[in-house]
Amino acid sequence: MRKYCICYESMRSLMNMKNEKQLLLVIRYALPVFILFISIIITAFLYFENKSSFEKIKKITEERFISDKKQLIKEQVDNVYDYIVSEQKDTENALKSSLISRVHEAHKIIENINEKYKNEYTKEQITQLIKTAIKDIRFNNNRGYFFVYDKNAINVIHPLLPHIEGKDLSNYQDTKGTYVIRESLELLKSNHESYQEWYWRKSKTDLHEYKKIGFVKNIYELDWFIGTGEYVEDFSLDIQAKVLSQIQKFKFGKHGYIFILDEEDRYISHVNSQIISKNIYDIKTIENTKEVYDQVKQKAKSGGGYINYVQKFSPFSKKSAQKIAYVRSIPNWNWVIGTGFYLDDVKTLIEKQKIALEKRHKQNVQSVFIISLVITFFLLLISFYITSIIERKFKKYKASIQHHVEENHKQYELLAQKSKLAAMGEMMENIAHQWRQPLSLITTASTGIKLQKEMDLLTDEFLIESVDSIGHSANHLSETIEDFRDFFKPDKEKTQFKLDACINKTFKLLASQIKNREIEIIQNIEDISLRGYERELLQVLLNILNNAKDALENVDDEKYIFIDIYKDEKDNAIIKIKDNAGGIDEDIIERIFEPYFTTKHKSQGTGLGLYMSQEIVSRHMSGNLDVITETYIYKDKEYKGALFTLVLPIEV
Repeated sequence: MRKYCICYESMRSLMNMKNEKQLLLVIRYALPVFILFISIIITAFLYFENKSSFEKIKKITEERFISDKKQLIKEQVDNVYDYIVSEQKDTENALKSSLISRVHEAHKIIENINEKYKNEYTKEQITQLIKTAIKDIRFNNNRGYFFVYDKNAINVIHPLLPHIEGKDLSNYQDTKGTYVIRESLELLKSNHESYQEWYWRKSKTDLHEYKKIGFVKNIYELDWFIGTGEYVEDFSLDIQAKVLSQIQKFKFGKHGYIFILDEEDRYISHVNSQIISKNIYDIKTIENTKEVYDQVKQKAKSGGGYINYVQKFSPFSKKSAQKIAYVRSIPNWNWVIGTGFYLDDVKTLIEKQKIALEKRHKQNVQSVFIISLVITFFLLLISFYITSIIERKFKKYKASIQHHVEENHKQYELLAQKSKLAAMGEMMENIAHQWRQPLSLITTASTGIKLQKEMDLLTDEFLIESVDSIGHSANHLSETIEDFRDFFKPDKEKTQFKLDACINKTFKLLASQIKNREIEIIQNIEDISLRGYERELLQVLLNILNNAKDALENVDDEKYIFIDIYKDEKDNAIIKIKDNAGGIDEDIIERIFEPYFTTKHKSQGTGLGLYMSQEIVSRHMSGNLDVITETYIYKDKEYKGALFTLVLPIEV
């Protein structure tokens, strides 16, 4: 491993040197070249500008102004389009977030009521208190409410349909034939909570099926579940109202605003509030309304485009004016959004520009070259002086950084060595545990042979059996030494290895201690191959499992260690190790990966194991190591323990 680190550091050092040389070149020459380049450009521009005729300048200026204006209104419409599409995409996510938040609030109310009165009132009385507390709660513009069922599909609470309370609704189907309550119960068998989708008609005469998103959650204390739902279309209307409110506030430039027409050709957003909700054909503010609006719809549907038309009167001048607009359609909502500018405004700006240009030509034509040369000369002198200062500062700063890097590298090497020594101490203890039983068998067999020989009772059969036992025990001792010696071999290069084999090696090293402490190992391991440093990963696993083993010493009940290994959607190997030792206190969980931090006595721990584990995973394996305290259910019993999660790229 050390050889690899040295090679890696050397490569990185060479790359840094190359980058530093490039940076020094930039510092030394970029500013003077930039100043010289800018000076040449400015001088050439002023020279050719002064040679151009005034009419040509006027034409270019006019075209530029109109082009810039057109680009500006396109950008404004595109920005509003992106905003609306973003809101559309987030509609279902926002709805789901709203539903889960509401159900959690109601679930907390029910938990509090049950906890407060469970020892005083009957379940029926508690049910009545809960019904009183939540039946009148409304949200999402008074559309949302809560319903409650027991685990036999009997309705307990339904604010809108109180006549179904107490009835079995297991055969209740939505418009697509889904047994809604059955589906809820099935989902909640293996989950604390879950989303659902239903389809309903809003009235008996309405033949359209509307999608409804629901959220249900178990109430374990009462053997119930609570839920709520919302039509996506209704929630979408709320989002539309919010979007329109935001766009109504949006203004740019002197007269810039966004107008929006719905699928019924009505204005739903406009700077002139008097035409809101009115049909474009009824207000007749545009000449040749039908022809213009046909172009609007055609351009909008084709992905956006410009149109020219005459506004009979603008909202600001009340006079007829020619206008250029950019329009675009909004998918799903069938809106047309757009904005524009009046050519009169552009002409006014052009006239002002014309006067300024003419004045500037007369004042600057005689002195432009002299001033440019003088300024360029002085700027070059200043730039060379500044770059020399920056270069000296950079070299000094680089030397300081290099010194700190070397010091940090030395500290890291010391910590790594301490961690190895600590691991070696633990391995010696493991060897002692592993050797006790075979040594005991050898002693017993040899003593038996001697005793029977002295008593003249030794038989060939007993002798062969005892010698075989001694040979078997000696082989076991030899295998143990080989296993532990293999652990301390340094990793020279990356290899391809299987994670299940690595886990088995880890447990083989800890076998006797795990057995003596009566710890049960539950494994759920997929067949995954990883490219990396197997022994370094073995060291990480040993550190984590040793911590779990030590923590389980204080557990009087069943002792478990769970190992889960699988591949996620990003093609990473995920290793999860958890115990049932009660977890890690919240006030120290953020510090357990710090060097020298330990909760053990100084004689039992150095505080380097988890620190070096995280360093190995992040530095050498390009992965990540995290820990949380998790509460979980196993064999219908609730446990709490530390959950370590390793995320390792399969190919590095």
